[in-house]
Amino acid sequence: MADNFVEFAKQQMGAVERLLKGLPGIGGYVDKDLRRDADKRVREAVAASLSQSQAALTAVQNALLKSGGLALMDEINDVAVHLQTLTDRIKTASYGYAGFFDPVRIKEQQLDALVRFDRALANEVGSINTSIAALAQAVKDRTDVSSAVEQLGAKIQELSALFSKRSEAIQAPGLLDDPGFAPPLENLPPTTE
Repeated sequence: MADNFVEFAKQQMGAVERLLKGLPGIGGYVDKDLRRDADKRVREAVAASLSQSQAALTAVQNALLKSGGLALMDEINDVAVHLQTLTDRIKTASYGYAGFFDPVRIKEQQLDALVRFDRALANEVGSINTSIAALAQAVKDRTDVSSAVEQLGAKIQELSALFSKRSEAIQAPGLLDDPGFAPPLENLPPTTE
């Protein structure tokens, strides 16, 4: 996901930026700036998707109320609050932390690990949307709504933990030197170019 944004940014570079990128010692700075921008765009995309998820969850809440599910509103409200909190955390997180993108300290392996985090975040947002759809179906069918709410809450907690771990890596890039710190590639869907 981040690589797609970096490639797009490279395509949008003007003649002066391309000239600067070609100068010895400067190209790395230009690439780091593109990565900072990509980091911001990835988080914006994830936050926008989560905002859409929040809207879908609100529609489910309304359907639950209309069908007489008042007893489950506390549970679903807790999940909605956690989802909103996570969305806000992602929207307001600092991006392009200078220590991470400092040309002296950054390693390609660390950048690859960060991209794996971004792909995992996008994948988890998809899981949240799937859980919201399952909850909507449970409300419609009036079957096991409590279990569907619990499943959605667990997915939101997983995404929150993943984002916290990614945030730790931004603050302390050395963590990414451990191959087990970032999500493994085999658990992630392939990138689309």
